[in-house]
Amino acid sequence: MSYEYSAQNHDWDLTLRAASDLVTAGIYLDQKPGEGTRSMAFSHFTGGMVLSFAAVESFSASVAFCMASDPRYSTFDFESYRRTFRFDTKMNMLMEAAGIDVDWGHGLFQRIATMQRWRNLVTHAVPYQITPTQIDDPLDSRALHTAKLRSLEYARSCNSETARDFYTAAFDFIKLVSDKTGINPRASATYVAK
Repeated sequence: MSYEYSAQNHDWDLTLRAASDLVTAGIYLDQKPGEGTRSMAFSHFTGGMVLSFAAVESFSASVAFCMASDPRYSTFDFESYRRTFRFDTKMNMLMEAAGIDVDWGHGLFQRIATMQRWRNLVTHAVPYQITPTQIDDPLDSRALHTAKLRSLEYARSCNSETARDFYTAAFDFIKLVSDKTGINPRASATYVAK
């Protein structure tokens, strides 16, 4: 007797769990007094925030993969989705197939757009310089760090509030798409006797 084996591997849930663990550990370290814990919290928040966005991307890819073989989504063009590089274009394609209205300027999708912009700042971080500037008071140099380029720096957003929001946005997105599509992709394997 022989068997036919088939499987699907979806890792988005592992990514979301890792994001949760990192954000939770960061919150703990941020509140714990002691030398070095603040910098450790920053590292945990950064990791948790990156992984929260990665979970959105990974889950989206898993849903798209499942839609390709689901007769309810026969008009969804999975190959076109796979060949598309822009995040917002991919999301628009997927959400249209799912029947979910996307408003990048409000609500959940605005939060996801914020996550994506922040992730790009992390992955494409560029140096900046404050050119020599005459100041009157060395104890009041706030104006030196408010230059337009300063707003492109990702580190100031790595805090417990933003990390929680990123994780919550990822969780809310996954729940919305799962509820709307009925697709909840999980790793699976089957054997069929032949």
